[in-house]
Amino acid sequence: MTAMPDSARPGPAPESSGASPDDIRERLRRDHEQTLADADRLRAEQDGERSLFLLRQLRRAWVIHALAEETVIYRALEGFEGRAEPHSDERFVEHELVEGLFDKLARLRPGTHEWRARLNVTRDLIARHIENEHVDLFTRLARHYDAEQLAEMGQRFELAREKLSLLEEAKAA
Repeated sequence: MTAMPDSARPGPAPESSGASPDDIRERLRRDHEQTLADADRLRAEQDGERSLFLLRQLRRAWVIHALAEETVIYRALEGFEGRAEPHSDERFVEHELVEGLFDKLARLRPGTHEWRARLNVTRDLIARHIENEHVDLFTRLARHYDAEQLAEMGQRFELAREKLSLLEEAKAA
């Protein structure tokens, strides 16, 4: 990918950006909205078995999203900027923390006070992570890549997700 001159760079994608649906920021935004909706659905679930099913689905979606994001986006920005940016390290840690919380939730009985507390903390950490990405990561993407490059990155992200989904399915079989 060739970088754009500073004067030609678009700003960050606003919430209703009108950007191409292939734009990586739009793909991330859709994933993020779905993740929060799934976490809220899990928090509202009263049935224990259904809660564990929803938790497995949420964890699987999170792992696929996080790995695709780390592989396609974080690494591209690190390569472009020539170094690991401090917030990248925090994002990797947040991904790991959420996955660890999912693992702990899977060992607990749904509906208990500890289950609810850990689930609320997990949802809050996910929301914080998403908010930081929308502010920092989206701005950095807009600064370094033009619309065509952002769409190409979005397509690479989707391809990575598809491959990771197949791997997750194979592991589950």
